[in-house]
Amino acid sequence: MKRPWAIFVLTPREQRLIIFVVLSLVVGVSVKHHRDMKVSRPPQSSAESSPTPLISPTPNER
Repeated sequence: MKRPWAIFVLTPREQRLIIFVVLSLVVGVSVKHHRDMKVSRPPQSSAESSPTPLISPTPNER
């Protein structure tokens, strides 16, 4: 009986190709994650350290 893992026997060239594809996917996902994290953070500045409270106008000011 053949071993079930015999279908995964690859030549060295095929192994390099699989490694390249997997590394490319990992790098692509990490770059996407890094960009998403960079965009989602609001910019921090010293002028905005204390937020001003929102006050709604009185009925007479409308």
